[in-house]
Amino acid sequence: MSDIKEYIDKTLQEEYTYLKTLSETSINTLKLYQHNSSGKKLVTIESKYRNDEVFRALRGLNTHGYTPRIYEVASEEDFLFVLEEFIEGEPLSDYLTGKKELSKPQIVDILIDLCTALEILHSYKIVHRDIKPENVIIGKENACLIDFSVAKMISNKSADTVSLGTAGFAAPEQYGVAQSQPTADIYALGVLANILILGKHPTSGVPKGYLGSIIKKCTNIQTSKRYQSAGELKKALLKVKKISK
Repeated sequence: MSDIKEYIDKTLQEEYTYLKTLSETSINTLKLYQHNSSGKKLVTIESKYRNDEVFRALRGLNTHGYTPRIYEVASEEDFLFVLEEFIEGEPLSDYLTGKKELSKPQIVDILIDLCTALEILHSYKIVHRDIKPENVIIGKENACLIDFSVAKMISNKSADTVSLGTAGFAAPEQYGVAQSQPTADIYALGVLANILILGKHPTSGVPKGYLGSIIKKCTNIQTSKRYQSAGELKKALLKVKKISK
């Protein structure tokens, strides 16, 4: 056990109370803890997927609530251990199960917030690779993109060495066709937009008008025909917001 991991374990035992396990899969285990004095909550992540460089690139970065803060990272022999900020709010997935409702302007605002999150990640050469309703938290101030468990650093390899992502949302290139670039996240955001608006994948139809054309461009099979940056997509969505007023 590394000195950092030993220190983390001691601190958690002495200063925090375990609340619950948020999720547990064959790859990741996420647990929620609360500080005994301040009441502040944090998440521990134990992951067999060794994307250490992603979490180290984000460690200590304040993204103003658009992504969780990464407090500490410990690389162990068989797993990666991360201390991460717990984001208070409602999962976007709740709005798709009938528990909550969203207006079209609210959906556009959420998409703009996610573009801001992607602008931050992409500026650090990170591709999220798993944008979906479960990985978006609607907070008091803005939407927050969570879960970097399958995120990766942008590289010049011909294809991803491991095919990860969520079926339906993951771009075609994430399945060994090519290397995941920022345009893979653009594709997933387009799928998410369509599901929020129409409740179905873009292959089954898109909204009419300018917003529909945006989604079509996001989800084009050819990466070169998509928006090439989150900033470019954000400008298009801000135009939708202006038109809607």
